Amino acid sequence: MGTPLIAIIDRYVITRFLWNFLALFGALYVFGVAVDVIISTSKFIEAADIAVREGRASTRWIGFALMLLDFHGPRIFQFFQFMLGMVSVGAMGFTFAQMHRARELTALMAAGVNLRRPAAALLAAAAALNVVQLANQEWILPRLAPKLVRMHSDLVANRGTAFPVPLTRDANGRLLQADAFDPTTDQLRGLVVLERDERGRARSRTSADSATWDAQREMWMLVNGKQIQLPGAAGASGNANGGFEQPAASVSTNLGPESLLTRRFRLYGQMLSTPQLLELRDGGGGDRTVASRLLASRLFGPLVNLLVLVAAVPFFLLREPCSLLQQSLRAAAFAVPVTITALTLTTVPVAGLPAVLAAALPAAVLLPVAAWRISAMRS
Repeated sequence: MGTPLIAIIDRYVITRFLWNFLALFGALYVFGVAVDVIISTSKFIEAADIAVREGRASTRWIGFALMLLDFHGPRIFQFFQFMLGMVSVGAMGFTFAQMHRARELTALMAAGVNLRRPAAALLAAAAALNVVQLANQEWILPRLAPKLVRMHSDLVANRGTAFPVPLTRDANGRLLQADAFDPTTDQLRGLVVLERDERGRARSRTSADSATWDAQREMWMLVNGKQIQLPGAAGASGNANGGFEQPAASVSTNLGPESLLTRRFRLYGQMLSTPQLLELRDGGGGDRTVASRLLASRLFGPLVNLLVLVAAVPFFLLREPCSLLQQSLRAAAFAVPVTITALTLTTVPVAGLPAVLAAALPAAVLLPVAAWRISAMRS
């Protein structure tokens, strides 16, 4: 008789937790979108008018809805990635508060069920959500990243995802510049590459009308590429007014699409998959530390989410009657600062601390705290 009862309890707790998670997540996401729409209404209306003029929408309202869906639709996956930990704590609070108010926890204890049993079922559901977060991180966000780094002005200007690339240094000291880079096609327009000697003086200048990234060979394949050996460079010929010009088919550099996007948009690094981050780290240059920090956050981030949840469970899973509002405030006062601190340590450089150590520090501190909290809970 015990096993069917426990299975029913597990299903009940997991179902209620997931419904609360979806409701809270949806409410927060809709609230965030509503605030953004109120602030940027003029931008969306301008973009809708452009869509109507170009024939992409029949009316302004349809164009407005299309622009809203195009801009905020992909962001639901980004919102899930960043808010999973906090929303899980909130959903846990709602779940056990509802059970506490309905005297269901009292019924469980009267049936001889340890209160750690519903906590274990809820934590198992939260762990499954972290697995979904991992899948979202590795397969969905990298494909949506070019859309996620857009701003409202990009909708109005109808620029899509393209942006100019300023002078950017690669791992070998070359300087790369482009009029525009479109991450959806991995194509550069108006490319200029300056190769320099050990003293920083330009030796050659390579230009092309456009260039497409070849990931296997890690080089930009040029269209109408030309290379000029500048006067004064070793091996250069020509007079003082110009050097020798020759065709150029490619430029080898570690500045691939992911590296260019990461340097322009700091948050873009959070949207790369683990293989892309490993490639970025092994490519050298200024991205190595950033990539190492992001990789460490992938390892310890889900663990921190679960440890914060474990430590917050005793705020709501109580034997005696209590003020749920007071317990909610205590849980928020604990979970919010801890989550923000952990996020800061895994995304912002900390002076004197290696990236891996900074990312592991929140988990190392939370592990004994969570173990003490759940073991001291009266069940």
